[in-house]
Parts: sequence; C-alpha cells; structure tokens
Amino acid sequence: MSIVGIAMALISKTMDLKETMDTFLDGLKLMLLACVILVLAWSLGGITGEMHLADYIVSVVGDSVSFTFLPVIIFIIGMLVSFATGTSWGTMTILTPIAIPLTYNITGDPLLSVAMAGVVFSGAIFGDHCSPISDTTVLASIFAGADHMDHVATQIPYALTVASVAALMFLLYGLFNLNPIILIVLGLALLAVLMYALSSYSSKKYGIDAETKKAL
Repeated sequence: MSIVGIAMALISKTMDLKETMDTFLDGLKLMLLACVILVLAWSLGGITGEMHLADYIVSVVGDSVSFTFLPVIIFIIGMLVSFATGTSWGTMTILTPIAIPLTYNITGDPLLSVAMAGVVFSGAIFGDHCSPISDTTVLASIFAGADHMDHVATQIPYALTVASVAALMFLLYGLFNLNPIILIVLGLALLAVLMYALSSYSSKKYGIDAETKKAL
C-alpha cells in the first residue's frame, strides 16, 4: 500500500520524491505509537480473557434467569466483556458457544437459540467502538490526530444511546415475543426521536443556533 501510495503521488505530481519520503517516515513514526498502544491493549485484553470472567458470569446467570430477561442480559454481558477486553471478535468467541446452549436449555427452541448469536454480536460491537483498549478506537484516534481519551469520551454517548434502544428492544422481545420486524421499525423510530431531542438539547446547552448549524 505504501508503494502504491508513493507511486500515485509521484505520477500525479502531488508530491515530489523528497515529500513522499518525508511523509512515509512521518507515517512510520505515527504507526510506532499506535503499535505500542495496541500491544498494551492486547496484553490487557489477554489477561482479562485468561481470567475467564465472562464464562463465570454467564454460568451464574444461566442458573437463575428465565428467557424473559435472557436476551437483554446476554446483550449487557456482551457489552461489558467487549468494553473490558476491547475486542468484538474475542467477545463473540467467548459468549456465542455459551449463549446458544444456554438458550436452548431454557427454551428448547433451536431457531431461537441460534438467534441469540445476534444478541451476542450486538453487545460485542459496542466495546469494539468505544473501549479505550479497542484497536478500532486506538487507530481512529491516532490517525485522526485526536487525543485518545477525548475520542473515547465522544464515542461513548452515541454508543450508549444506541445500546439503550437495543436493550429495550431485546427486553420487549423477551416480555411480549413481538415480531422482530416490528421491533426494528420501533427501534429506528425511537432512535430518530432521540436524535432530534438530544440535538435540540445540545443546541440549547451550547448556544448553537440554526444559522450555525447551516454553517457547520
């Protein structure tokens, strides 16, 4: 990719040879910091995985809960594990083999049990987007030139808003067994209302008028 980028810059005469080499070296320096943060993040995530905390939590929950609250509980556990480990794939690997048999033992419904994998995936994506030790979050802040924790702080409100709506939909499904299509439409409508309400609140709080919004 670096060679292709250098070739494109030289062919299009966007940069000369010296500028491309300087840019390449600056990129290597930036990558070094990102690699250090990622190694530390992966180390922390590995330690968390070796503790098998997720397995313990799910095993305890499985002995004391009905299906009514199971989807939202699995979703919340997925959120917590992915945030703590910083990996969505790792969370899916940990929770999916537990959530599916757990649901089958409670309901005896194979299709419903497989559907719980989607609940696990939903919770796992949360941590991958806003965990301070997620590779996605680290690289996004590094390459945007933003302070890492500032980036995390700006991600969390958006992620929590969507996660709250998703958790409500999972709870409604467990309580009333509503058709998933109805829940999807209801969730999208609720997100639209929240977006408008929170946008209006932020505009008043920070004094952003309509003309400023147009300029932005």
